[in-house]
Amino acid sequence: MMELPNDIIEEMKIRFDSGFDLANKILTESLNENEYLNHERIIRCVIYLSDGIQSFKHNLKVAKTDPRDVMLFAEYEQMNRIRDFNKTFAENDV
Repeated sequence: MMELPNDIIEEMKIRFDSGFDLANKILTESLNENEYLNHERIIRCVIYLSDGIQSFKHNLKVAKTDPRDVMLFAEYEQMNRIRDFNKTFAENDV
């Protein structure tokens, strides 16, 4: 598994607060089981779309099925790309 960049860790702490350790465990298990999810862009998209542990689990499940879905939902509005999660959360002004 790749080492998570600081912006991802910090955003997880903000979004999941006291549930950070659980979210980190869930993410680590998902990344270990699904090598193709080991991309910063996919992880940022999943986190961006999540507002709690349940939605985080749901968005990881969606990403496991087809990572393009979470990228579409996180980066596009009305078929226009407005975010690029190849870049950090700060660079996306999130």
